[in-house]
Amino acid sequence: MKHILLLSVISSFSVIAQAQTALVRGVIQNKENNAPLSETDVTLPELKLMKVTDADGRFAFSQVPFGSYKLVVTTSAAKRDTVMINVNEEVVDLGVYTFSVDLAAVSFTTGQTPTIALEDNFSESDEDGVSGQNVSGVLTASRDPYMQAASFTFGPMRYQIRGYKRDQLEVYMNGLPMNDAESGAAFFGQWGGLNDAFRNQTVTFGLNPSEVGFGGLTGTSQIDATAADQRKQTVISYAASNRTYRNRLMLTHNSGMNKNGWAYSFAGSKRWAQEGYIPGTFYDGHSFYAAVSKKLNESNSIHLTVFGAPTSRGKAMPSTQEAMDIVGSNFYNPNWGYVNGEKKNARINNSFQPAAILTFKHNPDVNTRWNTSFGFQTGYNGNTSLDWYNAMDPRPDYYRNLPSFFLFNPQGADQDAADAQRQYLQDNPELMQVNWQRLYDANRMNQRTVNGVTGARSVYIIGEDRDDINKYMLSSTLQKVLNPHTKITAGVAGVYQQMESYRKVYDLLGGDYYVNLNQFAERTYIGNTDLNQNDLNNPNGIVRKGDKYGYYYKSNFYKAYAWAQGEFTYNKMDFFLTGRLGTEGFQRNGMYKIGIFPNDSEGKSENFNFLTYAVKGGATYKIDGRNYLYASASYMTAAPTFDNTFVSPRTRNKTIDNVQLEQYATVEGGYLLRSPKISGRLSGFVTESKNLTDVKRFYHEDYRTFVNYVMQNVNIRNLGAEMAVKAKLTNTLTANAVATWTQVFYTSRPDVSVYLDNDTTTRVAKNTVYLKDYYVASGPQSAYTVGLSYNSPKYWFATVNFNYFDRNYMEVNPASKTSDAVEFIEKGSEQWKSILGQTKLPSFYTVDIFAGTSIRVKNHIKSAGGNVYLRLNAGVNNVLNNRNIITGGFEQLRFDTQMKNPERFPPKYFYGYGANYFVNLALVF
Repeated sequence: MKHILLLSVISSFSVIAQAQTALVRGVIQNKENNAPLSETDVTLPELKLMKVTDADGRFAFSQVPFGSYKLVVTTSAAKRDTVMINVNEEVVDLGVYTFSVDLAAVSFTTGQTPTIALEDNFSESDEDGVSGQNVSGVLTASRDPYMQAASFTFGPMRYQIRGYKRDQLEVYMNGLPMNDAESGAAFFGQWGGLNDAFRNQTVTFGLNPSEVGFGGLTGTSQIDATAADQRKQTVISYAASNRTYRNRLMLTHNSGMNKNGWAYSFAGSKRWAQEGYIPGTFYDGHSFYAAVSKKLNESNSIHLTVFGAPTSRGKAMPSTQEAMDIVGSNFYNPNWGYVNGEKKNARINNSFQPAAILTFKHNPDVNTRWNTSFGFQTGYNGNTSLDWYNAMDPRPDYYRNLPSFFLFNPQGADQDAADAQRQYLQDNPELMQVNWQRLYDANRMNQRTVNGVTGARSVYIIGEDRDDINKYMLSSTLQKVLNPHTKITAGVAGVYQQMESYRKVYDLLGGDYYVNLNQFAERTYIGNTDLNQNDLNNPNGIVRKGDKYGYYYKSNFYKAYAWAQGEFTYNKMDFFLTGRLGTEGFQRNGMYKIGIFPNDSEGKSENFNFLTYAVKGGATYKIDGRNYLYASASYMTAAPTFDNTFVSPRTRNKTIDNVQLEQYATVEGGYLLRSPKISGRLSGFVTESKNLTDVKRFYHEDYRTFVNYVMQNVNIRNLGAEMAVKAKLTNTLTANAVATWTQVFYTSRPDVSVYLDNDTTTRVAKNTVYLKDYYVASGPQSAYTVGLSYNSPKYWFATVNFNYFDRNYMEVNPASKTSDAVEFIEKGSEQWKSILGQTKLPSFYTVDIFAGTSIRVKNHIKSAGGNVYLRLNAGVNNVLNNRNIITGGFEQLRFDTQMKNPERFPPKYFYGYGANYFVNLALVF
């Protein structure tokens, strides 16, 4: 291998050299395409010093005594190279070292990735019961033991890193911010199935400085999808699994940069399953990616990247334990039923949001980088569900259909009726699924004439809540290394997003048409033919498949900000300072004139504008070349979300009172150990979140209508500690241990206002929710894992992990934590405790195993090329097949205000998969 490492001159005075120390730095690049190699170990074995390269492939050793040393460069695949260096001055710049990356080694190192596929981390929407799901999938690029555990081991159990919600991870694609302007979260399904094309990621965790943006509380993830930075290769793979999908075919080809300065890449995949792990959940996903790069000269290049992932999948829903016990399965899914012998799911997610990104790179010298990107994204995201008009509730797990209804009926308990209903459902299990035939028959027999249209008027349909978007993005970032001690990064970014939100007819279920009316307003205002109209501009509107109904509004969002960062490196101390100043806003534009709110539903709302700012800084003290102490702090403000500003954006322009910025203050710190044999981190953190607003929307049993439960002045504290240790026991055997202990809880008593969607006369008095010291549902708040990994020099590996999870708390119903909820209840009684208590879910343990190998085909087929490899990776999670793991749950938002019996509307649960596997076979050449 040809080395172009710049070597220093040998010191002529060895005695003086031993007394002096130096700063030694350099850059590691991929020899094939000159791309920086991040996450690469650089070691000085004689001094027992080790560094890991950053996103630019840079490394730096401080306090290196003058002398001659071996410098060892090792990829994560255990491929290594050794050179001699001489240290004889205070700053030794080793320049650029190019490292040839072996395809077999690359295959070998990605062995764990298939065991938790990125697309397995889809989060259900808030309506499914849990908000702020884990964001671990995107963090797999980090080699930090804690981040590895959070991604591969803890993530499937709904673990949330530090208890932060997913909007606290900033995701960038070729430097462009990819987080949604409405919710603030990034949705990784938009590029699902493109694992090989999007594998080039750089991750920063927590408050660490990033080279693409300020960063959220969780950190940042930058995906480089340009063709020029893709490894030259072709990968054809097939994967089999029993999770969300059963099969996956994937093709990726990267040309590499040719002599004329052109590079291109393309990829495609198909993921499918007639049924996933949970009954009734099908999967049909396609993905595409294309990229081209042109090197204009030594300093300038231009890159175009296009991708998309049209996906349709059947969804699962949580349910009560009573319903699960009746059917005899913790994976009961009430969304489906049989139609002509085939399973039909009422809840389907359909999504397709393709994007195009144009990037300009200007690198006039080795110390200067200027990247500018423009992007456009369009498409839709939709979720279907059943709708009905003045008809029986068709949901099979509706509480009035279950035995407990007879036990907790306000009119009196009837044990015999409850027993009979339980036996009846167990003898007729089809009744616990959607009775599609009854719905079809009800529609076909309902012959009516409305607005001159005669036919079968559907009383049951499937509707789809749709969000159509057009999103425009830009960013420009300049990075300059001023001297050996100082690096400055600064940038600007902007996002403008247009959305259309509406409900449309997805399936008429055998009927000819549906009428766009508000049945809940009809119940409140009997006989009034105006107040029950969803659109007064089109009264008694006839809608058919594909037509809008129910609600329809548009919204505009914008975000723009500038940020700057300084990083300073010295022998004993490193520190950084980052600041951001931005503006963002949004506006609603109602397209329906709703009968119940004729003066507040149609037209434009107030235009909200917010000035936001953020600052963070940190320092690292180098005890020596292996031991470090660090501390960081930040203060950030953020605009409230659109959904938490408007009381009911689907119906009107009314907003909450006293809209204000959210505030986040964080401190973190710890100890780092970096040595060739053992590395580790011990850290602690605390975050204070204040002035939050949380609007919950649900059907209220007493008001017989949907309500908007607005909680303001919500304060939350996240605090905890993390420990991660990785020890190299031998050249091939490595041990890992990770522990995390977190507390996420409310620190305030929020103020509550209740707004009714279909009643303008009823006034609900403001109230106080006594949430202080209740835990925030954020997955297991204690998680531990111990693992052993064997990495053979012959390119095969095996890993086993033992995991334990505890302190997972159910999401509470705030309406049950008020003085009204326990009025006239004896303080300290069992009923009082049951209403005000919070359920801690059972702890559990799991065992996971992984194995994989990479085979050079030429060793077995002489006619094959020298760079053709076959790689096989397999992983099994929850090997012991524990099917009783409750990964999450929530109290229903309905509360029994008559009997004040919390068991009348019992909690709903999510269960983790039993034994589940992922096997991937790939041909690489």
